[in-house]
Amino acid sequence: MKINLDLRFLCVVLLIAFLVALWGWKPWSASTQTITVSGEATISAAPDEFVFSPTYQKRAAAVTDAISQVSELGNGVVAKLKEMGVAEEKIKTSVTSQQYYEPTTGKVTNEFAANYAVTATVNDKEVAKKILEYVATTPTLYGVSPQSTFTKETRKKLESEARGKGLADARAKAKQTAKELGVKLGRVATVTEGSGFGGPIIYGYDAYATKPAATSQSTTPPVLQTGTEDINFTVSVVYKIR
Repeated sequence: MKINLDLRFLCVVLLIAFLVALWGWKPWSASTQTITVSGEATISAAPDEFVFSPTYQKRAAAVTDAISQVSELGNGVVAKLKEMGVAEEKIKTSVTSQQYYEPTTGKVTNEFAANYAVTATVNDKEVAKKILEYVATTPTLYGVSPQSTFTKETRKKLESEARGKGLADARAKAKQTAKELGVKLGRVATVTEGSGFGGPIIYGYDAYATKPAATSQSTTPPVLQTGTEDINFTVSVVYKIR
C-alpha cells in the first residue's frame, strides 16, 4: 500500500512539474512573426599580391620557327624575373600557336603566330615596381601592369572582418526596427549570406592577337599605383519577435 502511495505521489509531482514547464513555455501562444533585415559591410585595404601577365608573340613561315623564336624571348623574360626575386613556383608559362591572319582584310596568311604567356606572382610591392619597369622595356603584346589583389591569408582575414561587421549591422537594424514597432527582438531564425565577397578580375589574353606591340623609344617607366581594393559582404537575417 505504501509503495502505491509513493508512486502516486511521484506521478503527481512529475505532472505538476510538467504543467509548470508547459505554462512557462506557452507553445500555444508562441509568435510566428519575424523581422527580416539586411546587413552590409565594406572593408578597404591595400593589395599585397601582384600578378603580372605579359604575353609575347613571334611570327614565321613555319610554326616550329615561330615557337622557337617566341620561346627564346619568353625564356629570357622568365630568367630575368627569377633574377629579380620571383620564386620559380610563382611563375607559370604557356605557348600557343595559330595561323596568322591579316587584321585589315581578315584573311588567313601563310604565316604562323606563336604566343608565349607568362604569369608571375609576387608579394612585395617594391619588387613589383622593379618588375613593372623591366616588363615595360620588353616587346610585350599586352599585359604590362600587374593585377593587384590579396594573398589568400589576407583575403581570409578581411572577409572575416567584413562578415563580423555585416552581422553587427544587421543586428543593429533589427534592434532599431523592433524598438520602433514596440516589440522585443527574439532569437535568430535564419541567416543567409549574399552572393559572396568581391574578388579581383584577372584579365586574360587573346590567343588570336594580330600584331606585336609597337616599339616605343620612351624611357619613362610606368608607375605602380595600386590604390585599395574593397571586400564587400551582405547578409540577410530573420529574427523572431516577442
